[in-house]
Amino acid sequence: MPEKILLIGPVQGRFTDLISKVSAIQSKHGPFAALFILGDLFHPSPTEPLLLAQQNDLLQETIQLPIPTYFYQGSTPSSAILEERIAAASTRVQGDVPQGLVKVAENLFWAKGKSGVFVTQHGFRVAFVGGVWDSRKFAEGVEGEAQFDTETWYESEAQRKVDEQQAHLTPATMHRLLAHPSFRLPSAPSSISGSTQGSDGTAKPGTLAAARASASATQAREAAQQAALELLTSRPPIDLLLTNCWPTGITLFSPSPPSDPSGGLPDPTARMWGSPAIARLASHACPRYHFSLAPSPTQDLPVGIQQETLDMGAFWERAPYLTDLSSHLTNQQQMLGTPAGRRQVERLKMVTRFVSLARFANEKKKRWFLALNLTPAERQEQQQEQVVVVPGNVTQTPYFVPGSVGAEKRPAAAAAAATGAGAGEVDAGPNFRFQESRKRPKVNEDVPPPGYVCRICNVEGHFIRACPSKQHSTLTTPSSTTSNTVDVAVKSQMPLPAGLPNKPSFPQQQQQQQQQQPHKQMIPVGPANCWFCLSNPSITKSLIVNIGSGSYLVFPKGAFVHPSISRVPFDAAHLLVVPLSHTSNLLPPTHPVLNGSVGMGMGEGEGGEEGERTRWEMEGWKRMVGDVWRRTGHVMVEWSLVRVRTSSRMTHFQTQLLALLSTVVSEHNIGQKMDDALTAITTSKPTLRSSSDIEAFFNQKEAEEGEELDGYFHLVLHDEERKEWLVPLDVRDRFPVQFVRMTLARVLELPHLADWKTAAQKEMGEERERERSAQLRKLLSSS
Repeated sequence: MPEKILLIGPVQGRFTDLISKVSAIQSKHGPFAALFILGDLFHPSPTEPLLLAQQNDLLQETIQLPIPTYFYQGSTPSSAILEERIAAASTRVQGDVPQGLVKVAENLFWAKGKSGVFVTQHGFRVAFVGGVWDSRKFAEGVEGEAQFDTETWYESEAQRKVDEQQAHLTPATMHRLLAHPSFRLPSAPSSISGSTQGSDGTAKPGTLAAARASASATQAREAAQQAALELLTSRPPIDLLLTNCWPTGITLFSPSPPSDPSGGLPDPTARMWGSPAIARLASHACPRYHFSLAPSPTQDLPVGIQQETLDMGAFWERAPYLTDLSSHLTNQQQMLGTPAGRRQVERLKMVTRFVSLARFANEKKKRWFLALNLTPAERQEQQQEQVVVVPGNVTQTPYFVPGSVGAEKRPAAAAAAATGAGAGEVDAGPNFRFQESRKRPKVNEDVPPPGYVCRICNVEGHFIRACPSKQHSTLTTPSSTTSNTVDVAVKSQMPLPAGLPNKPSFPQQQQQQQQQQPHKQMIPVGPANCWFCLSNPSITKSLIVNIGSGSYLVFPKGAFVHPSISRVPFDAAHLLVVPLSHTSNLLPPTHPVLNGSVGMGMGEGEGGEEGERTRWEMEGWKRMVGDVWRRTGHVMVEWSLVRVRTSSRMTHFQTQLLALLSTVVSEHNIGQKMDDALTAITTSKPTLRSSSDIEAFFNQKEAEEGEELDGYFHLVLHDEERKEWLVPLDVRDRFPVQFVRMTLARVLELPHLADWKTAAQKEMGEERERERSAQLRKLLSSS
């Protein structure tokens, strides 16, 4: 079960206010398992009698914190009074205190060292970095340091004490964490040569020595890759990373509202904040959450930073970013070729959320605390819940990774760079502007994996792009050279950072010509291969609950069901309502979404009447199911996604129905979480939230000028207030198909339900499915 934890910005000795506010939060939202303080818990130099009195009362346990509280070194080394208290506590036997912590007072724990990793009593693994960032002093420390190696690095207790007495970050502060197992990454692969060489340093081709050298090199590479994979998969995961300053570049790729001149950042200078040393730690650790603080007056300050930021701090929550640790493996592409390898690669994906907190109880009421409902990562691994939930608003990592574009040199280029070869040639090296690209030839990329069937000719052995039927059609169709080779221009979803110039604009005439160009042909899935067509002989008929004249009710594969969120009889908490006709939508024939998409809707005349009858019948299924769920204390969530032109997979319309306990909906504030998740997705048209606007969309008959509607996403939460959302989708818009599942899996802390394929692995047998469908059918008929 997830635990509630609380994080608070610098307190600076205001313990009476801290106890009062934390007690109020505890009584309203608790109980909390732990409280973590960023930066200074104690005032760096308390001179006011009130602050001194509060400090003494806390250390003498006259006053007590209501939650187990963890703190580390702030902007200055520990005061003499605190040092004495820590030294005295360290001499006592503390059997119930986790390693790396010292119990300074009741419910108050000090993290040893200036940086390190500790595990709380509830299993949260926390990494911390104390001190402030000073680039000049850090550079001075680097000059005197030997070459850092995680295998051989060591520091004595005396060296650790010297580092703790420094107020600023030092190389030793960083190396202490980089050598920790949770931060370790594989070293860069070195060139492996054969053991037997000729006079020129290489074995003669075709000789026994060359064969032995090649076999030896292959074995060495495989052993190195296996060791690298074991290192990455055995890393203890970091739940929280706490630092006193931002990492450099954290604002990179962070989406921002176009109307906000500051780019959604808390200060005009925020893009210049941060420490490259902290960025290196964050890229190595890949924590689930990284909490940090804005610059303080004692740090290197960018020109133009606001005084309010220095006094109050800054709250800022970055969109989550994804780090793929498999990029450190040279055989990543080979691993993706097998199911087991793909599962290993998926486990090496990490999602990190970065949050900056303001100072505790500041005058401007900037947000200074954050509460989380979190299950320790190690406990999730023990429960085999290793599926990474990727949010819909995730971005690429802002840090360097070996697999990123331009991050790796070709072996020949790397060797030339190392030896200095080619330095005098004008067109040598990857920086030559007009150098012709020398792409590596594709190796085995035209051979699909086992089980892959071409959607054009339904024959195995080739990808759809290499289908002979498609190639023959391209050669014999006169218009294929002009129309079918034009790709749809996809609008970039990544806004430019604030302050940078916009993309170049094009004349209106050129834009109109681009819009008039036909789209690339889409090859839809036919009824014979459709998962939702009853004419498909492969359909799982045991999941069908009931069939009407124009639609049917069915259980989905990989249902989003868990005892903690729903208790519907027969586990009927997730259902689909599907039309019998193979249609992508139930829109009126005159709707602008269907313009230019002949055959994608119900059609004209009798087809339009058929669509109306199908809509009426599907509404009846929904009302019947909703009544049963409502009587058992559940709230119905209903959603549909329609993509008419840009998706070949979504050619059969369906509406999904999900039951959630009403207590779960209210406790987790599902309506607001859904609204926030939709707001984070960038689309060309705004989200509609009023019933009148949504009804107007469905009744729309003409598109706006230049508009190319492709479909919509419709979501309804049938609680007491009945919240409703509709997102109109353009052909340029991208929308996650599993949006609802991913959002609910994140909010409800059920990551194993994010992907229906993972959930489908635990399905019951066909006989039990048939019995369950019959029981639900009987229940619905009696209601």
